[in-house]
Amino acid sequence: MNGALLGAGLVLAASAAAQENPSAPPQGNLPVVVMPPEKSAIELMTGYGSYNAGYGVARAYSLRGIQVTDFGVLQEEIIRQSRFGYSGSYGDISLTHNLSPSNYVVVGVGGGGSLLFPEARVDLAGYHKFGAQRQYVIGLGTYFAEGNQSGRSDKGLMLEGIYYGDGFVLEGGVRGNVANPGAAFGPSEFLAATFGSDDRHALVVRVEHAKETYQVLTTGTQKVDYMSNSVSVQWHQRITRDSMLIVGLGYYKNPSYSSRSINIGWRWSFR
Repeated sequence: MNGALLGAGLVLAASAAAQENPSAPPQGNLPVVVMPPEKSAIELMTGYGSYNAGYGVARAYSLRGIQVTDFGVLQEEIIRQSRFGYSGSYGDISLTHNLSPSNYVVVGVGGGGSLLFPEARVDLAGYHKFGAQRQYVIGLGTYFAEGNQSGRSDKGLMLEGIYYGDGFVLEGGVRGNVANPGAAFGPSEFLAATFGSDDRHALVVRVEHAKETYQVLTTGTQKVDYMSNSVSVQWHQRITRDSMLIVGLGYYKNPSYSSRSINIGWRWSFR
């Protein structure tokens, strides 16, 4: 484990909460499509990946539910994955709660089986909006994950920034992860950009550079302290008022192998 899963969850929750801000600038110069806000949503995704160097293929399935409540935004997710000869499932739930018009927090818990996921995890992050239209967001988060193997754990800190421009959103962040045994330190950095809006269509591009810690392979061996780079592109296309197609491509590389992946999904909105 290297904490990337936890970081992704906080990034998604932070972006969702920041987009709730009615003072954010409009997305682009196209005519505004006025739609009732989502009260809840369901997102179903499936993915396939191919590794070189004899590491086979990977498959993934996920189901996510989103519910807007008086106390905040609830997100629940169930993931099923297989790769490197292992299979396992993971489930988590998070709450994004507004403390004030300029501040919100994200709290999440989850757990899973097999060496692919932590046995239990907890994460907490706080975010602050500022600027004339609250178009800037800065956040600080922490997490802890207990591994499914004796003595394995991850903990760390994350710092993230978001900027809402005219027709685009920029995100960036750094993470410092410490993995046991051995207190192996694995920092990472990411940049992401979203062009457009889910009201019509949007393109999301993300790049990440990381020093990863432990990775257990199907041979029983493990990799420790190695560098990796990844890039992903995702297209969101509104099909009807209440449904959206999601298609993504990804590429990952470290000194031992590389992988290519494709993800396809559908989102149903309830307004």
